[in-house]
Amino acid sequence: MNIDDTLSTADNSRLRLTYLQAVVSSMPQGISVFDENLKLRVWNKGFVEIVGLPPEIVVDGVSFSDLIRIPATRGEYGIGDPESHVRRITELALKFQPHRFERTRPNGRTHLVHGEPLRINGQLAGFITTYTDITERKSAEEQLRHQHALLETVIEAIPCAVTLFDSNQELLLHNREFTKLLELPDSLFENPPVTMERIFRFNAERGEYGPGDPEQIVRSLMTRARHPVAHHFERTRPNGQTIDVRGVPLDDNSLVTIYTNVTERRTSAEREQLAQVVFNHTPAGIIVTDENYRVLSLNPAASSMTGRNAGELLGTSVLDLVLADPDWKQDQLQATLSLHGTWRGEVSMQRHDGQSFPASLRTNRVEENNGGLPRHYIWIFADITERKEAEARMQHIAQHDSLTGLPNRLSLLMRLAQLLPEARRHEWKVGIMFIDLDRFKIINDTLGHQVGDELLREVACRLSKVVRETDFVARLGGDEFVVILPGINNPADAALVASKIVNALSTPIEAEGHELHTSPSIGISLFPDDGPDGDSILKNADTAMYHAKAAGRNNYQFFAADMNQQATERLDIERKLRHAISRNELALVYQPQFASDGKHPTGVEALIRWHHPSDGMIPPDRFIPIAEETGMIVEIGDWVMHTACREMKHWIDSGLKPVRVAVNVSARQLRRRDFCETVAGALAESGLPAELLELEITESSVMENPQEAILILERLGRMGVSLAIDDFGTGYSSLAYLKLFPIDHLKIDRSFVRDIEHDLNDRAIAFGTIALAHSLGLNVIAEGVETPDQLELLRSNGCDEVQGYLFSKPLTGGAAFAFLHANAGAE
Repeated sequence: MNIDDTLSTADNSRLRLTYLQAVVSSMPQGISVFDENLKLRVWNKGFVEIVGLPPEIVVDGVSFSDLIRIPATRGEYGIGDPESHVRRITELALKFQPHRFERTRPNGRTHLVHGEPLRINGQLAGFITTYTDITERKSAEEQLRHQHALLETVIEAIPCAVTLFDSNQELLLHNREFTKLLELPDSLFENPPVTMERIFRFNAERGEYGPGDPEQIVRSLMTRARHPVAHHFERTRPNGQTIDVRGVPLDDNSLVTIYTNVTERRTSAEREQLAQVVFNHTPAGIIVTDENYRVLSLNPAASSMTGRNAGELLGTSVLDLVLADPDWKQDQLQATLSLHGTWRGEVSMQRHDGQSFPASLRTNRVEENNGGLPRHYIWIFADITERKEAEARMQHIAQHDSLTGLPNRLSLLMRLAQLLPEARRHEWKVGIMFIDLDRFKIINDTLGHQVGDELLREVACRLSKVVRETDFVARLGGDEFVVILPGINNPADAALVASKIVNALSTPIEAEGHELHTSPSIGISLFPDDGPDGDSILKNADTAMYHAKAAGRNNYQFFAADMNQQATERLDIERKLRHAISRNELALVYQPQFASDGKHPTGVEALIRWHHPSDGMIPPDRFIPIAEETGMIVEIGDWVMHTACREMKHWIDSGLKPVRVAVNVSARQLRRRDFCETVAGALAESGLPAELLELEITESSVMENPQEAILILERLGRMGVSLAIDDFGTGYSSLAYLKLFPIDHLKIDRSFVRDIEHDLNDRAIAFGTIALAHSLGLNVIAEGVETPDQLELLRSNGCDEVQGYLFSKPLTGGAAFAFLHANAGAE
C-alpha cells in the first residue's frame, strides 16, 4: 500500500467518525459511553442536558463517579450522604449489568434510562447508555388512564345497567348496576373471559327466561347474539321487576346494551289511581291550598269532620278552621312554613255548628318542579278526640295506684319535682311522711289478698280525709304510703298531722267480714332541713319510719342525722348476712337444760352465733331482726335445724346418753307451706329420732293465724317432734287458743326470772305460768336462771326444767358434748 492509499484510508476513517459523531449528536436521546474503567469516552449534548451536568466538566476521560456526584449533591438519588450514593451507584455500575428504569428529575421531566455492556471482539470494553425523554409519553398515558377512569366513573354513575360485549360475545365492560339489577353473583365474573353464553346459561338455569330446557334456550339466544341488530324490548323478571332492554351494535360488531328498571314507571299509573282512591276514602281530612292558604280542594273526610261541603270551603282560608289558643298562633305557623316548608302539631278545629275538636295537623309545602316557587300546601288532619281521652286515661293509670286510686310513685316524684323548686324560691318548709302499716303482712298472708286489698283501700280513704286539700297522699306499693305537706311552718305542724293519722287508723277496719286492727309507723323528714332534694328527703323519711317501728310501732319519729348511720349499718349487716352461710361464718352453740334439781341434763337449746372475718362476733339481736325482715331467716333457720340435728345424732353415736335438742323457729318459717317437710327432711338426713327434736315457737308467731298454726303444730306432733311455746307471757296469747295448741312445754321468759327474788309481780307471773301449764298438762322450762335462790323458788313451786348461767353458758359443740357426757356420767 502506498502513502496515498494510507492517507485515503485515514481520511475515510476520520470522515466516518465525523459522521458517527454527527449522528450521535443529532439523536433525540442522550447517549453516553464509558470504557471498562468507567471513564467517559463518547457522549452527546442530550446526555449533558438530560442528566443536568455542567458542560465544562463533561470531557473525555472524566470518571463516572465525578459525573454522578453532581446529581447526588443535588439530592436526586434521595436523602442521605451524597458520597454514599456515589459509592453505591459506582459499585453497581462496575458490575456492567444491563438495566432499564424510569427516573423523574426534580424539573418534572421523566426519562427512560437503558444501559447495555459494550463488547468488542467478545471482550468487555465499557458500557453504553441511552437516555430517552418520555415525559410526553407518560403524560399521554396518564391522560389515557384518567380518561379511562373517568369513563368508568361515568358508567358507574349511570343509574342504568350497562354492558359492552365484543364481536366474540365476550364481556369487555360492565358497571356494578348490571350485577345488582340482574342479581348476578360475583362468582360468575371470577374467571375471564366472561362470555355472553355463560351469563345466558346462568339465567336460563335459574328460570330467568321462563320454563323450558336451559340448553335449548341458550342456543336460541346465542343464535341471535352472533348477528347483533338494534333491539328494544321489556322483560319482567321472576321477582316482579320490569326491565327495559336496549341494545345497539357498533361498527366492529361489538354490542352495547342498557338495562333500565321501569317497574316504578309501569306502576305509576296504578299508583295515581290508588292515590285518588286514598284521597277520597282516607279517614284523615286532606285539604289542598294555594300559597295564600286558600282552599283549592278537599276530600270527603275533611268535609265530614268540619261539617262543611266543598262549595262552602273552596276559596276560603284554611286558617279559618283553626282556633287560636295560647299554644298555637297563626303567625307562628306561617313563619315556620315560610322557613321550613312544613309544620306539625295539635290544634283545635272548628265545626260548622260552632263546636270544636282536637286535631293532629300536618302541613307540607309542595314545590313546582319548573319554577322552584311554592305553589301548594297539603293540610292533613285527624280528629284525635278518642286518642286524647285515651291518653288522659293512660296518664291517670300511669300516675295512679290501681288499687286505691291514690297517686303512685311516679306521680309522687313529679309532684316533688314541681313543689321543691317553688318551696326553695319562697323559703317554704315541706314535710314528708313515710307511712308503713304495722302487721299488714300478717293480715295479708293469713286472711288473703282480698282482705289485704280492702284494708289498703280503707287506709287510703282515711288518710285522704285527715289531710288538707293542698296536701298530697300517694301509695308507693304494698303497705307503704307517703304524705307531702307543703307550706308548713314548723315540725309541730307535721306532728299534728301524724297524730291525726295515728288516731284515724286506731279504730278497727271491717273487711270481708273480718275486724282488722292495724296501726301506722310514720317517719317524718323536712325540706330543706333534712335534704336538698326529693330523693334525700324520701330516703330520710323512710329511715325515720324504721326507727318508728323500732320504737314500738304505732307512732311517728322525726328524722335525725344519726339515723342514717344506723340505717347504713343495717344495710351493711344485711349485705354481709347474705353470704354468711356460704362462707361458713355461722356456728351453733348449745346451752344445756336441766331438771329442776339442777343435776340431771334433759337437753340443750341450739343458739346461733355469727363470727364475721373482719367485724368479729356480731350479736344475734343485731342480725336476727334483719334476717326476719328480709326473709333470710328462712334459709338461716333451715341451716340451724339441719346442723343441730346432725350434731346431736353425732353426739349420740359417740356415746352420749340421748337428750333432746331445742331449735328456735321464726314466724316466717312457720308460715311456709313446706315447713313440716323441712323438719322431716332434717330428721331423715341426720337420722335423729323425732322425739329428740324440740321446736321452740314464740306465742306471737302462732297467734298471727291460730287456726292455721293448730294444723301445722298437729302435723308436727304426729311426727313425734316436741313443741314448746317460747317467751311465754311477753306476747298476746289467747288462753282459749292456748289449750288447743298441741304443745309440750311452756318457757318462762328470762325477763320474769331475773327479778323473781325481789319483784313480787314477776314472781306471781312466773308461779302463775307454772300453775297454768300444769293445769293444761304441760311441762315448764324457766330460762335465765343465774342464782341458787332463783332455782330454789322455781323448784319449790313446781317448775320442771331450768337453764341459765347458774349451770352453764352456751357452749361450742365439742364443749357441750364433753359437758353433757361428764354430767351424764356423774348421774
